[in-house]
Amino acid sequence: MRIEDWQPDLSLHSGPKFRALASALRLAARSGELAPGTRLPPMRDLAWRLKVTTGTVARAYQLAATEGVVESHVGRGSFIAPPKPRRPMPAPLLYESLDKPLSADGPVDLRIPQLPDCGQADIIGQHLADLGAELGVDVLDYTPLSRDKHCRQTLLDWLSVRPLGDVAADDLVLTHGGQNAIMLVMSLCLVDQPAKVLIESLIYPGVIQAARMMRADALPVEMDDQGMLPEALDRAARNSGARLVCLTPSAQNPTLAGMGPERRAEIIKVARRHDLQIIEDECFASGPDANAPPSLRALAPERVWHVTSLSKIIAAGLRFGILVCPPEMGQTGRIAAQHSHMGLSLPITGLVTRLIASGDARRIARNVHQLVEDRRELALHHLEGLEIVSKSGVPMIWLALPKPWKSQDFVTRAAASGIIVRPSGDFVTDGTDIRIEGVRIALNGRMPKDKLSEALRSLGDMARSGPLVGPD
Repeated sequence: MRIEDWQPDLSLHSGPKFRALASALRLAARSGELAPGTRLPPMRDLAWRLKVTTGTVARAYQLAATEGVVESHVGRGSFIAPPKPRRPMPAPLLYESLDKPLSADGPVDLRIPQLPDCGQADIIGQHLADLGAELGVDVLDYTPLSRDKHCRQTLLDWLSVRPLGDVAADDLVLTHGGQNAIMLVMSLCLVDQPAKVLIESLIYPGVIQAARMMRADALPVEMDDQGMLPEALDRAARNSGARLVCLTPSAQNPTLAGMGPERRAEIIKVARRHDLQIIEDECFASGPDANAPPSLRALAPERVWHVTSLSKIIAAGLRFGILVCPPEMGQTGRIAAQHSHMGLSLPITGLVTRLIASGDARRIARNVHQLVEDRRELALHHLEGLEIVSKSGVPMIWLALPKPWKSQDFVTRAAASGIIVRPSGDFVTDGTDIRIEGVRIALNGRMPKDKLSEALRSLGDMARSGPLVGPD
């Protein structure tokens, strides 16, 4: 169809007129009614034809552009965009463990951090048994927005050891782990905004997959040993028009970079300059630390969505996350969560409330931290002299490989020796030309210590000897 003959009926589409026009453009492009490359009329002409304002057409073109339906070229105009190639199926975020059951000659799987067993299963089981006798008929119903209030109130004590600024129970949203919280924030912040998320150049793959599920582009931003560079963020925000950035200030995954107070303040200045919303992913942040710098949420509560969970310190299988929203946004977040998954189950909120109120959560967290520190000291010993980064209480090590090692070659050589680690390439977006040669080594908390020690020794020897010499 010629664009001159295109006369959409906006009354067939719900919502404001600019949304109706954007929907009509999307439908026409997908159905082939308007072929790729069709030049759209000037906004004034289409506004006159449809009897709407020029502003309505401008907003419709902008919304269609963020959805990838329309592409604009300075000096040439706007065109129906060619269809994007289908993205391949994403890889799973979790691996099946290769060392269950553990065997003396089995592989040493150091891909995913596994919590040490501090008796959590027995403690959780006892609380569940006690809770089972108290649930009553409430478990027969869905969870209304107010029913998790007691759990949220209890969580304020759990969160009080972190420098988050003023936090109220109404600021909290309970989620199915940190990954669910990240997706929830993206679903809220990308509405009527460019479908783009600024991310660290090396980042946890779950953030990349969350952006893909939101049909958003994940745009990598340069880093250094403190994380994202403020000047690079400023440039990326200005050039891309993105309005959402995801950051891990305390223990960046995988590099374990950590932002100092000055870096955090500079990042906030850039965020305010470009009106960026910030996802602050602190799931790997260590426990109470009197010298810890203020969180991004404490520095800019009006724009920071703070994400944490119990997965890295109590039990990953609980699938319990906490989203600390900007003030006045908690109710919006809880409604979005209800639309997403109808709220957490009463047994889970009841269990978490019991774990925290009884003090068991704090005791488990202290024991986990102590055992993680024991394994971290083991890694520091065997990898001494190499360029490594580690953080207190974080069960993984970042090893920057000495030249001439390439990360994929190192991983292949390690696998041939029965040791599995993750290369830097696992933490980049598709098509990114990453030149950082390193590997992430997870400190498996349930592996026999002597087996982990031998694996770390072999990795250290391999890194020092270079790619032309195999491990002992």
